[in-house]
Amino acid sequence: MIRKLLFMVLAITVMAACSQQKAEDMKHFTLEDVETVLTNQGIELDKETDLPRENVFIQELNGITPEVYNVKDHTLSVYIFSSASDREKGIHRFEEKTARAEIVEHKAYEMNNILVFYVSDDEDMQNRLLEALEKLDAPI
Repeated sequence: MIRKLLFMVLAITVMAACSQQKAEDMKHFTLEDVETVLTNQGIELDKETDLPRENVFIQELNGITPEVYNVKDHTLSVYIFSSASDREKGIHRFEEKTARAEIVEHKAYEMNNILVFYVSDDEDMQNRLLEALEKLDAPI
């Protein structure tokens, strides 16, 4: 009985250590990383945007204000959080803010410490953005 208990404690300790190591190995992306991977995929980022401050896709989330671009006449918001955990809190905050609102068609991309919103139903561009962002996390 004691051997089984010791084995279980050891197994849980090893799994927790592996999980913690995996979290530490997670890449931390910068705005420059995101801009580079998108432009390398031929996605034009136009900084000229004229959006109302009330636009939910450009509002601050947990202290982070996004960089906002115009991509094919649609809004692209890029939030760079300090960690994946902060990103999760940010998306949770977004969901709280918009729970009762009717918001326009959009796509959210979550990866490590970044959160990206593309406000459009253009599936082709949504797929291009996904492919580009996935390259961020690809092994070098």
